Amino acid sequence: MDKNNFDAEKLNYIIYCRKSSDTEDKQVQSLETQHRELTDYALRNNLNVVKIIQESKSAFTVGRQGFEEMLKLIKSKKANAILVVRANRISRNVMDSAYIISLMDEKMLMYVRTPSSSCYTCFGNDRFMLGLEFIISKKDSDDKGEAVKEGQKTKALKGTPHGLASLGFLNDRSEEKGNRKWLVDPERLWKIEKLLKMFLTGTYSAGKLHRYAINELKLTTVSRKRSGGALIVSSRIYEILKDPIYAGFFVYGEKRYELDKNLPRLITESEHNKIKQLLSRNNIPKSQHHEATYSGFIQSAEGNFMGPDTKFQVICDCKKKFAYRNKNHCPQCGINIDQMESPKYLDYTHYYNVKRKKASLPYKSISEKDILKEMVEYIDQNLQFSNDLLEWSKKNIHEMKDKEVSEKVLISKDRENRKEEYELKKSKLRGLLRDDKIIEDDYKIDLALLNKEYADINIDAQSVDWYQEMMDITDLTQGVIEVLQNGSFQAKRDILSKLGSNLVWNDEKLSIYNRKSIEVLVKGIKGIKSEFPKFEPKLSFAEQGLNEKTSEFSPVFSTMLHLVDKFRTANWTGIKSDLQFSGVLELLTSESIDCLL
Repeated sequence: MDKNNFDAEKLNYIIYCRKSSDTEDKQVQSLETQHRELTDYALRNNLNVVKIIQESKSAFTVGRQGFEEMLKLIKSKKANAILVVRANRISRNVMDSAYIISLMDEKMLMYVRTPSSSCYTCFGNDRFMLGLEFIISKKDSDDKGEAVKEGQKTKALKGTPHGLASLGFLNDRSEEKGNRKWLVDPERLWKIEKLLKMFLTGTYSAGKLHRYAINELKLTTVSRKRSGGALIVSSRIYEILKDPIYAGFFVYGEKRYELDKNLPRLITESEHNKIKQLLSRNNIPKSQHHEATYSGFIQSAEGNFMGPDTKFQVICDCKKKFAYRNKNHCPQCGINIDQMESPKYLDYTHYYNVKRKKASLPYKSISEKDILKEMVEYIDQNLQFSNDLLEWSKKNIHEMKDKEVSEKVLISKDRENRKEEYELKKSKLRGLLRDDKIIEDDYKIDLALLNKEYADINIDAQSVDWYQEMMDITDLTQGVIEVLQNGSFQAKRDILSKLGSNLVWNDEKLSIYNRKSIEVLVKGIKGIKSEFPKFEPKLSFAEQGLNEKTSEFSPVFSTMLHLVDKFRTANWTGIKSDLQFSGVLELLTSESIDCLL
C-alpha cells in the first residue's frame, strides 16, 4: 500500500480512550465523553471498529495495561489504525511514542485518526508530524510537572504540605488554588491528640488504639465527594502514629519543612521519635493473658527488650510447690487441686533479656517484687514531700503564672503600639514617594530599614504550658508509692508513664531514669540535702529562739518554710543555673521550665 491508494475507511480501528487523574488532565474530557464522541464519529464515517479500550492511567511513564493491549492487537494484525480524541492521549513519554512511530514505520500501524483534522498516516511527513506532536506533548507535560513541583515547594516553604490534609486538619477551600492553607478540624483534632498521648504511655498497642478510636471516640474520615465519612480502618492508626505533621514538621523532596506556626502541635518532636521507636520494636512478644506492670518500661543495658515471664504456682498441703496451669492434681501426692484443704497460690513475674535468651547466652532476670522495692525506695528518697511544702510550692507556682500573664499583657500591648508606629511610618514613607520628595531607590532602602527595625512585631512568642507541667509534677509527688504498691494495673502504668520512667537492668543493678523535668527535680533535691541535711520531708527543726522546754509545745516548721523570705527576695535570674539553691520552688519552676522551653 502506498499513499496514492491509501483508503482510511477500509482499516480496522481501535478506539482508545484515556484520562489521568494527574494535573495534566484537569481539563480533558471524561472517559464517557470520549467514548460517546469517538463511537458516534466511527458510525458517521462507517469505520470498522474491532475493539474499544478505555483506561484511567497517566501516560507520563511506561506500563499502561490498555496501551499494551492495543499494541498486541496491532502486532497480531487484528487492527491497523487508532481512533483517538487527540494524539496526546496515546503517549506522553518517549518510550511509548517511539513504539508507535516504529509500528508505523513497519506499516503495521497505518493510521492515527482524530475527529478533528489532525490525522496521521504511516508515511514520511505524517510520521514526522505525529512524532513532533508527541515531543510537544512530552515537553508540555514536563513544563506542567515542573510548575506543579515549584508550586508545591512554595506551599511547603509557607508551612503547608500539598495534597489532602492529615486527619485532624482540613484543606481551606476558600483560598485560590496554590495558596490554600490548612485549617484545624475541631471535630477530629482533639481525638487525634488523645490517641497519640495514649500510645506514648506505652500501654496501648495500635490494635487496642484502633478499637478505642472506633468504639469510644467514633473517629471518622473526612467526608468527600466519592469517599470518606466512615470509621477509620486499622491501617489509618499507623498512618497517624507515623505522621510527623502532628509534631510540627513534614518532609517534601527529602527536605524538612516546618508546619505553619498558626497550626497547633499535638506532640513534641522527641515524642514523635519515641512513637517511632515504640512502633519499631518488632521483637516484643505478643501480649499474654496476664498483665506485666513494667513491660515496655524496662530494658537491658544494651537496649534489648526485657520480656516478662509470669509464673503461676500453688503450694500443696504436702508442701510441694508446682505450676498449676493445665494441671488438676499435685504431682507428688496426687491430690486434686480443688480438694486441697489449705492451698497457697503464688504468682510472680520476672523480666529477662529476650535477645540473650534466644541466643542461648547467659543472663540474669529481675523480679517484679525487686523492681517495686527499688522504685519505692527511689521515690521515698527523692519525690516525697510534706503537704505544707507542696501547698507552699503550688501557691508560688500560681503567683509566677499570674506574673507571667501580666507580663504577656504588657508585651502584647507594647507590640500593638509598635505595630501602629510601623504602619504610621510606612504611610509617611509612601507619602514622600508619592509626592516625589524621595526617589524610589531611597524609598526601598528606607522601607528595608523600617522593616528590619520592626521585624519583631510579627514574631509570635512560643507558648509552652509550663504551668500545667509544674502542677502535674507537684501532684505526682503525692500518693505515688501507694499507687505502685496497691493500685490497679493500669493506674501503676499511668504513673510510670507520667514519670517518663525508663528502667535499665544490667544483670546486677536496676537504674531508674525519668523524664527531664523529674530528673531536674531529683538532682536539685540531692544538692539541697547535701547543703541542708534537715531538708524535707523527714527532717525538720524547731523554731529558733525557743528553749527545749517550750519547743515541744511549739509548731514545727520545715526547712523549706523557714526559707520563704529568702526565696521571695532571691535574684531569680542569677540563680537559675544553681541547682544547689535551697528550695523546691526553684526546682519545680525555674530549672524545669527551662528544660521544657
